[in-house]
Amino acid sequence: MLKSPFLTSIVFGVLTISSAAMASDPTQAFVTLGGTVTSTLEVTPTPTGAATALELMSGIQIVNVADVEMDTNNEQGLALSASAGNLTKTGGTSIAYLVTSVTHGGTAPLAGAFSAGPYTVFSTSTNGSVLQDLYIKYTPAAQQDPGDYAGEITLNVSDN
Repeated sequence: MLKSPFLTSIVFGVLTISSAAMASDPTQAFVTLGGTVTSTLEVTPTPTGAATALELMSGIQIVNVADVEMDTNNEQGLALSASAGNLTKTGGTSIAYLVTSVTHGGTAPLAGAFSAGPYTVFSTSTNGSVLQDLYIKYTPAAQQDPGDYAGEITLNVSDN
């Protein structure tokens, strides 16, 4: 049988193209990406004038003692906790106080809104700045020992 040079070169050409296509299949590789966003969580209390001039006569007292500005970039928001404590005087009977907060400029809380702490006095579920009014409730004794009393409220703010 006669061999045709034309037929041989067509068959060879098809095999060559087919081989070249298989050899150029891409190989996959990956680049891992990542980064960190740090929290911008802040709390700034500004004492009111009443904070250092508390009425220490008998009877239940509810007093706005600070404006508390808070800020977070956390999309789940933040939580503010505050400690209850005592106004103390060396050699005198302490005056226990409880803490709560309301929206800045809001109505003062009723006596039943306070409970023992430390506990969360405010929580939000969104990021951004928030301003709250911090209140204390205390009841001096009918015959409270005279003198200067002092106390401190510890504020903790955390991302939710």
